[in-house]
Amino acid sequence: MASSKPLAKFWEWGRNIICVGRNYAEHAKEMKNALPSEPLFFLKPSSAYVREGNPIIKPYYCNNLHHEVELGVVIGKRAHAVSQKAAMDCVAGYALCLDMTARDTQAECKKKGLPWTLAKGFNTSCPISDFVPKEKIPDPHKLQIWLKVNGELRQEGETSSMIFSIPYIISYISEIITLEEGDLILTGSPKGVSAVQEHDEIQAGINGVLSMQFKVAQQSRRS
Repeated sequence: MASSKPLAKFWEWGRNIICVGRNYAEHAKEMKNALPSEPLFFLKPSSAYVREGNPIIKPYYCNNLHHEVELGVVIGKRAHAVSQKAAMDCVAGYALCLDMTARDTQAECKKKGLPWTLAKGFNTSCPISDFVPKEKIPDPHKLQIWLKVNGELRQEGETSSMIFSIPYIISYISEIITLEEGDLILTGSPKGVSAVQEHDEIQAGINGVLSMQFKVAQQSRRS
């Protein structure tokens, strides 16, 4: 797919990060949430991106930081109210992503009926792998994604278990928010989310495709 900008570095210029929640039944169950009838989604700012070699920063206000490993879909051309049939033509490639979540903060936001921005949108809340052109992944619904903390397997899931398929997600979102080249969609996390602490090492991967590694650090407040 021809692009005026380098999609291999979409995180440097892409504007939107759109995250789909509760897209794996077992994860919804472990979080004690009902299964959605339509995709549930929220946004992260582009400042949430972090690449290997830099740490994931646990926010000063968070006591319970969770990992969620997800397949990310990188948009390669503008998509407005696109059909499911045409949706995959808008995909440039993929990336492995983490949706880092301040779970205690999210619980408070839910209780008060507030947006999830503090829980989901903080700096470094979206660690990402290298870009993978879509030609290298013939069927994104036949992948196994996994995550380890300090060498211990925490998450493992098949993308075939998604409740809403990638074409459905793209079609649904594009009718509400026009998708632009370089935008990233996180497609939901399998079960096994759990807490990480300062100094923990997170490894995550797509079997047979790639892996990535990040360390967790603690944010210190300005005096």
